[in-house]
Amino acid sequence: MKQNLLKISRLLLLFVVCLFTYSNLQAQSLTIRGIILDDANQPLPGVSVRIKGTNTGTVTGIEGRFTIAATKGDVLTFNFVGYASQEVTIGTETYLSIQMKSDSKSLTEVVVTALGVKKEVRRIGYSSQDVKGEELTKAREPNAINSLVGKVAGLNVGVSAELLGRPQLVLRGSTDLLFVVDGVPINSDTFNISADDVETYTVLKGPNAAALYGFRGQNGAILITTKRGTKDKRGFSIDLNSSTMLEKGLVAVPKNQTDYGYGTAYAYDYGSGLYSTAATAGSGSFRANIWGPKFDGQPVRQYDSPIDPVTGIRGTSPWLARGKNNYENFIETGLLSNTNLAIGASGELYDLRASYAHNYQKGTGPNTGLNADNLNLSLGYKISNKLRVDGNLNFNTQYSKNIPDAGYGPNSYPYMFKVYGSASWDVRDMEDYYKAPAGNPLGKPGVTQYYAEYGRENNPYFVANEWLRGHYKTDVYGYLKLTYSFNKDLNLAVRSQVTTWDQLRTEKVPSSTVLNSYLAPSGSPFKTWDATYTGDFRQDHRNLIENNTDVLLSYNKTIKDFNISALAGANSRSYKYVSDWSSTNWLQSNGSQLDNAAYSLNNSKNSAARVYAYNANMQVYSAYYSVDIGYKNYFTLSTTGRVDKTSTLPSGNNTFFYPSVALSSVISDYVKFPEVISFLKVRASWADVKGALTSSTIPSAYAASTNFTKTVNSGLLGYGTELYSSYDGPSYANQLGLSSGTYYNGTSSIAISNTLANPKVNPFDVGSYEGGLDVKFFNNRLSFAGTYFRTVNGPSIFPLGIPSSTLYYAHTENAVTSLKKGFELSLDGAVIRNPNGFSWNILVNYSTFKETLKDIYGDEKSIPINNHVYKIGDRLDGYYGIKFLRSPDGQIINNSAGIPLPSQSGIDNLQYLGHLNPDFSFGINNKFSYKAFSLSFQFDGRVGGKIYDEVYSRMMNAGTAIETVQGAYGAARLADWNSLVSTGKVGNNGLGSYVGPGVVIASGTPKYANGVISNLNELTFAPNTVPTTVQNYASNGLFNQNIDEAFLISRTYAKLREVTIGYTIPQKFLGKSFIRRASITLVGRNLLYFAARKDIDLDQYASGFNLSTLGTQGVKGLSSDLQSSTSRRYGVNLNFGF
Repeated sequence: MKQNLLKISRLLLLFVVCLFTYSNLQAQSLTIRGIILDDANQPLPGVSVRIKGTNTGTVTGIEGRFTIAATKGDVLTFNFVGYASQEVTIGTETYLSIQMKSDSKSLTEVVVTALGVKKEVRRIGYSSQDVKGEELTKAREPNAINSLVGKVAGLNVGVSAELLGRPQLVLRGSTDLLFVVDGVPINSDTFNISADDVETYTVLKGPNAAALYGFRGQNGAILITTKRGTKDKRGFSIDLNSSTMLEKGLVAVPKNQTDYGYGTAYAYDYGSGLYSTAATAGSGSFRANIWGPKFDGQPVRQYDSPIDPVTGIRGTSPWLARGKNNYENFIETGLLSNTNLAIGASGELYDLRASYAHNYQKGTGPNTGLNADNLNLSLGYKISNKLRVDGNLNFNTQYSKNIPDAGYGPNSYPYMFKVYGSASWDVRDMEDYYKAPAGNPLGKPGVTQYYAEYGRENNPYFVANEWLRGHYKTDVYGYLKLTYSFNKDLNLAVRSQVTTWDQLRTEKVPSSTVLNSYLAPSGSPFKTWDATYTGDFRQDHRNLIENNTDVLLSYNKTIKDFNISALAGANSRSYKYVSDWSSTNWLQSNGSQLDNAAYSLNNSKNSAARVYAYNANMQVYSAYYSVDIGYKNYFTLSTTGRVDKTSTLPSGNNTFFYPSVALSSVISDYVKFPEVISFLKVRASWADVKGALTSSTIPSAYAASTNFTKTVNSGLLGYGTELYSSYDGPSYANQLGLSSGTYYNGTSSIAISNTLANPKVNPFDVGSYEGGLDVKFFNNRLSFAGTYFRTVNGPSIFPLGIPSSTLYYAHTENAVTSLKKGFELSLDGAVIRNPNGFSWNILVNYSTFKETLKDIYGDEKSIPINNHVYKIGDRLDGYYGIKFLRSPDGQIINNSAGIPLPSQSGIDNLQYLGHLNPDFSFGINNKFSYKAFSLSFQFDGRVGGKIYDEVYSRMMNAGTAIETVQGAYGAARLADWNSLVSTGKVGNNGLGSYVGPGVVIASGTPKYANGVISNLNELTFAPNTVPTTVQNYASNGLFNQNIDEAFLISRTYAKLREVTIGYTIPQKFLGKSFIRRASITLVGRNLLYFAARKDIDLDQYASGFNLSTLGTQGVKGLSSDLQSSTSRRYGVNLNFGF
């Protein structure tokens, strides 16, 4: 790999030297001055003055004047929104007076639409929104798509803090968006896109805008237009962009209590379990819950207590809170650096651009990081007056020797430090993770790690340096396009594109790893914890290749008052995906960093390595058309149609057609409005998209294969975070699935899918209506866009439950239809505009939607799915779970033991506790500039919705939550400890000192219906006076009874997303140096976070809950899971042009 990069670097260097040797210095430079006037002969500030074919230019000042260095024969272009462009060839005159003429046609800019076709905004009848690529290259994210958050109305981005964490993209409540580069769909995890290569991002919102892409565009698309070769007077251009950002300071992090340590019922004895070194077992608990003794300096047996050399019995040492800042002492300062070098050239016949980018991200966890290299080449060449060739190639590599896991499991730092984090040990004592204190039989290098607590904890430095999860990926996409022009109206294009990636994930699990009681599914290769565990090696290999070939005929003609723009095309899409997941069954020799040779599939101990394979193939043939008809300036009528034949549906139902219609009219062209309104357009569209059984992502081959037997697996070891790859292939949800890689009682076997296929299932259907208004005010200085949309999704292909006597648990059917409504607002403009003084631009985005159940298969009024019976009219993002039972006046009802009574569980009994999706999302971006200085900042967030706080619930259960030592909890916990010390029992003669809020039933017997008490009026209540312990109330009363209401929190949050302070070095300071342009920008990201609770970063959870996720909600159905804490980033961005 290094040799390849070296060759590439040498070629780029040679290219730079060759370009520098080319010069055109013979020309005589002139200083051209002038003034620009409007229709009324008034000075016109802000006009762009540029030498045609170069990047050299300026803008007019407040008095409409300009000065520019040019050469005789150069062509000056003058452009300003709302005025016709003008060109002047430089002769002998050095002073120019130019009068610009108003032109209503220039009020509309050109944007990229489906298939890469450029259209005037005035002719588009659906909603789309552009973001300039340069806006995402200053305050950077590891993933360029993350930076779109808050910048597009209707688009929510869940920005992951995990290394290689893929962003959650939700557009109008739907996920599974299509990525398109230069008009060609690609299969992307979004890490193979270099922000510096992007000219613009265009978000096509919903099926109305993306209908031409077929069922892949059913939820909308993100179009990425890459930069092309440009030149200056020398014939070429060179750009260098370098960005460095430090990650320091946590935005949201759970707070641990540091008053009490390991144990249960205020008792703890280190090593009283599997690793006991005591002569006799001690009292208390060796597990890692934090309900143990208070830190009072009393003698307690601990991990570093001395061992009597004669008896071999571990003694005691003072019980103190030694690790109050363990997490902060463990994590490190992260680093995000990016360097991009781009070289461009263009001429009358060609354009060429080559760029190389290196990205490095050092994680905040020790020994974690990611290297990525990206090479992008684009070429356009005019072979003749009629034939042109264009192409693009993007080559991306990713490499990491260790990607940390943040899910619930013993190799997760949030698990170790937050859920089960005790202040009884200092993480800095653990850094030498193989050290063996005198007399301690543990801590043998290469064999046994040095622990702080043996029941559940791994040494975090042991995990960081020995339990390694490698990631290696090569990603390539590109296209080649030939365009033949029959005449100025008719063109034929042939384009073929390839996307391919190859990914390998490895996991080295060393000996002495504590897996504890993570029991594996029956027949799986996983084993529970064992003191003799020798380690494991696993690998997950995935490969995808996809080809799209299009033939496209386009026609553009103006006939009297009509303008006709049409295209017709055909597409062939071939797809192949292969993956395998392999695991040893313990290693024959102890695996460790000291003996890497042990990590091999050939080194399996208890049986041969087990392999799970998953392959997928798909073929889609398509034909499509698009016709735009414009009449004068009154309206544009657009229609598209596409027919697909896919291999993923049963024969006879696998060919389907879907159309769209759009109408736009710029009313301001033919109706006179007050001068304040300079542009007004109305638009409306309808689309009906059909589709097949495909999935945008896929887990490992192990998870995909064992899913046939309803085995749940997350991650390589059966817990943690499952790795999902970009996929966009067949789901096989309606086909007989066979897996030969499964095991039953240790014997290789074949598993059959448990969903019965339906040979008559039809394609799903998505019908969408959209209407909107676009208005520009004050000579186009302020723009407003408003859109209302209504989408009917279904009947969707859905698994319906059937009796288990059939040996299946479900069959597929076109079963469920939903209705989604919402609207989006966007305000963009220059509040103050003074090119030579102070300017202020603002962008405001707002969006909201709601989706409900509209129809059910067979005219049913309700349908049981997973944990709830959904009825027509129900919100599909409803959270249904267990709540507190309450008295008529709203007080919590407690049982005779003093803990809350929960509502009943079961599919018919779960209660509506709120909705999951936000009520609305917003983004506010301000940009200020004064001469060479600039300042920008962005606030964005989401308001409303609910989420189950998994971190809070698990920390309350474990006794680590700060709330357990605050308020009534804290007072009772302290009272019980003091009582235990003085009397040998907790308060109230051993019952406990905590009395929960609410009431108890004084008389009467409760009756239940639909999960709640139905005869409240027959019961009498009295204040609750029953004491208990805080541990019993929190663990058994709240967590173990699965009372969702106790841990359900608001999803409302806001962030100061980014701040940039920039300075562009004036040309006079650069003089005649080889640097032609330079700027420096100080940047900050994730600087402030506002939320009711700050134990988790709600920004990381943007998932939309809709028809495609129906059935995943329920008891803890939408939970935050564990997460790495988001860090603030501070840095500098340097940009140079040579």
